[in-house]
Amino acid sequence: MAQSATRVSGYLTPPPGTVFGSLLALMIIFFVTVSAYVLIESGWNYGETGGSPLEKIHPATLLAAFILLLTACTFPNPLVPLVNGFADYPNVVLYLVTVALVMVHALFVVGLPFTVFIDTFIGPALVFLLLSEIDERRRRRLAWLVHALFLANTLLGLAEFGLGFRLTPLHVEGETLEEEWRASAFIGHPLSNAMLTGSYMVLLLSGGARDLPTWLKPVLFLIAGAGMVVFGGRAATALIVLFVAWHVLRRAMEVLSGKPFDPILVLIGLIGLPVLAGGVLVLADQGFFDRFLLRFVDDQGSASTRVEMFALFAHLSWSELLLGPNADFVHSMMRHYGLDYGIESFWVSVVLSHGLIVSCVFFFGLFLFCVEVVRARPSGLAVMLYFFAVASASLSLSAKSQSFSVVVLMVIVMLPMARRPEAMRREIPLERDHRAGRAPIQVA
Repeated sequence: MAQSATRVSGYLTPPPGTVFGSLLALMIIFFVTVSAYVLIESGWNYGETGGSPLEKIHPATLLAAFILLLTACTFPNPLVPLVNGFADYPNVVLYLVTVALVMVHALFVVGLPFTVFIDTFIGPALVFLLLSEIDERRRRRLAWLVHALFLANTLLGLAEFGLGFRLTPLHVEGETLEEEWRASAFIGHPLSNAMLTGSYMVLLLSGGARDLPTWLKPVLFLIAGAGMVVFGGRAATALIVLFVAWHVLRRAMEVLSGKPFDPILVLIGLIGLPVLAGGVLVLADQGFFDRFLLRFVDDQGSASTRVEMFALFAHLSWSELLLGPNADFVHSMMRHYGLDYGIESFWVSVVLSHGLIVSCVFFFGLFLFCVEVVRARPSGLAVMLYFFAVASASLSLSAKSQSFSVVVLMVIVMLPMARRPEAMRREIPLERDHRAGRAPIQVA
């Protein structure tokens, strides 16, 4: 009779070993540092017609899929971990079904490219399945890697802003923006940089800095805050200010109610606040904030485009509104209203592209996936709310993007895992456990 062992979910978690550890680290590096602009400059037909179908998919997404399949192959029967792994997360399965529905609708009904959804929405699911059950030792290593990558991205952005160079040209709708002052760094588009850097700052305040020394936490937070200025995202910055104010107020109320606090952080704050105030005054005197503040005065028509996009609905019939209009007609109307750079709202863009029925089904699947992520990392709720609030004010997820994958990656790797009650544990045969019965590749 087969022995039994108690385990929790984790069929699709890569096994220990240098090979899988290196592949996971490489996947994270690709997600954060290889932007669409890097692919374009390297000759990858990522956003252009022609080329191999694989060139339409980001290398990080391809690597995530490869790691998932390689993990399944460490079992004698690869179908076992795939079937049981997806059974562990029914919400993720429903989410992927809704993504597939939108892809089919895009291809056969409205005539839009479907590869957009692979990077933007399938990539996050692959990241979640791979990392949601990783062990604490690997999690800490990957968390330090994420901190290092965001620090490097922000420092590069500050260097671009201060020295007047750009790592890669900034392309929008095939046009190179020569006069754009906002930094692009590794992540690429300035608004993507602002959205992800802001998400990183929210994450630091939500428990994502738990692996860092006490003195390093405020340093990384302040450097990220400086990055928000050079990336120039107004909505992302405004929401960060509101979140920080709410966090400080909540923490102050907790301390006043008798909850414990870290005296070292208080000491750092008392010493650092005057220094910070002086530094801000010096930077303001040197004009560091001038161009960023000017965007609040003159947004070059950005706010008006968010109003004009709703005028497009007046040109749609009820059948087009429900089932999705012709893509060429929508593009012609966008040019008519001067929306050459896209519709600056993820939700509106999806509805205008795919119709209300398919969009609502997809939004429901997206909600289920977010619920699964927050269920795995409860303190990630604030990060997810911030991310989607910022995404609502820009093109963001309605175009090819690794932003959602990066946010899911940060939440899973850097925040504490939810405590599982004993009732959620399952008894399975030992030979089917994902630590036993694997092929020899796990020790490579």
